[in-house]
Amino acid sequence: MSQANSHPNGARVVLAMTAICMMVVGFNTTAVATILPNLKAEFDLTPSGLQWVMATYTVASATLVTIVSRLGDITGKMGVFFFGMVVFAVGSSLVLFAQDGTMLLLGRGAQGAGAAALFGTSLSLLTAATPEEQRASVTGAWGAIVGLAIGVGPIVGGAFAHYVSWRAVFATDLILLVIAFAIGLNVSKRKYVPDTRLAGARFDFLGAIAILLFLGPLSFALSNGESNGWGTPMTLVPLAVAALATVGIVLAARRSDDPLIELRYFHHPRYFMAAAGMFFTGFTLFGFFVYFNTFVQSPDAFGYSSVSAGLAIMPLSLSMFVISVTAPRFLAPYSFRWPVVIGLGAMACGFLLLMATTNTTQYGEIWWKLMVVGIGLGICFSLLPRLGLRLLPEEHVGQGSGVINACLYFGATLGAVVCGLAEAITTRRGLSEVIDALPAGSTQREDLAHALTHGTPSQIQQLIAGMEPQSGTALAKALRDLQDNAFDSAMMITALAALIGMVLALLLLRGPVPPLHSATELTRKAQ
Repeated sequence: MSQANSHPNGARVVLAMTAICMMVVGFNTTAVATILPNLKAEFDLTPSGLQWVMATYTVASATLVTIVSRLGDITGKMGVFFFGMVVFAVGSSLVLFAQDGTMLLLGRGAQGAGAAALFGTSLSLLTAATPEEQRASVTGAWGAIVGLAIGVGPIVGGAFAHYVSWRAVFATDLILLVIAFAIGLNVSKRKYVPDTRLAGARFDFLGAIAILLFLGPLSFALSNGESNGWGTPMTLVPLAVAALATVGIVLAARRSDDPLIELRYFHHPRYFMAAAGMFFTGFTLFGFFVYFNTFVQSPDAFGYSSVSAGLAIMPLSLSMFVISVTAPRFLAPYSFRWPVVIGLGAMACGFLLLMATTNTTQYGEIWWKLMVVGIGLGICFSLLPRLGLRLLPEEHVGQGSGVINACLYFGATLGAVVCGLAEAITTRRGLSEVIDALPAGSTQREDLAHALTHGTPSQIQQLIAGMEPQSGTALAKALRDLQDNAFDSAMMITALAALIGMVLALLLLRGPVPPLHSATELTRKAQ
């Protein structure tokens, strides 16, 4: 009998510890987006600097999550988890007491590194501490908590910034991490998590370097390609480094007896689907989240405050939470094929329905569409990690968790970028049409053309107000319609991503449910 089975309450305590840390990680992933105006004013940040406040966190997390997960397999998951709490707390402290932009970005980088350790080991800790028959429920709760934290982050962040101070966001991090650390000491003392360290295992340093050179430059290029220019050396050089590193990852995996990423597991269709499914889930979640918030906070659309925008997403967050908690309990004995297909299909359906949203839409017309998306996200967040991790041997659960979470982070980065590109292309084309439609002999045409391309919303409004009433009204309507079209483009991209994931699920999840740890046979055959 494993230690997890000898401590019936151990899984609940470990769930409480990891849940608090996942609340911190998820909360910081989205709450900071709502306080960017405060950070810009306090530290006089440029648009590029503001972008790095977000990108530093996600790039550090995506780059390191696979590495620290594997370290957990080798050195002990609890040690890496404690390390993650400490590093995240150091990062939060740096941001809390930041006096300039440099200190702010250092803190965000440390938070990202801590998040990688917490995210990369939390699910494998839960799996190790929980008897097999209860794992579906706790992994569902884990997914629900991550989703809920991401959903409520903007509400709490906006409320703190408005009523207290933006620094309260990071003070809250420290309070929650102290509580989680105290629970962690109890977990270690009572040995609720079995020791699953690999005896005699060696860390794959070449694989780690290849991973760093792949995810780091790739995430940097994707996050900054639009601002730096896709054809500039600042974008092309990192992309070239990432391409070469891809070859390095494959070579390192083939040469190592115990590689950082066991590529042979991807030959198992269900493990591949778990990783790909989490990629598409992250892609759609962030693609939707970033641009839905932008749209509903626009004065020409819903005109919501940051707090109201966060509250507007609550139907999605709550339905996601409820489904994540309940679905695994009922579906644990069965194949995940149809639930995953339905989940990805619900997401695609919800995004397609949201394409009908315009600047004249009432909130009562969209809340149920958000619930449809939330149901799909809840199914995917709760079932996909379980789909993949149940196939792996216990000693590789940490590695598998890291790979699956790296796919989630990478999907999130790519989703925000691709949806942003879709919006930018739609806006650019629309602005060209609007500018061409301006009166050819108008003395305001040049000023308007410059303001529409480079100006602020207030500058555009001032110029429109100075136009002849009929022309000004027509131009304002054209700009509102353009904004609707840009939002539609982002929703179309997220819907297409969900549909691709749904097709993959139909193809890869066929046949009977494989036995536990069945992916182990893939490495044995290769040997």
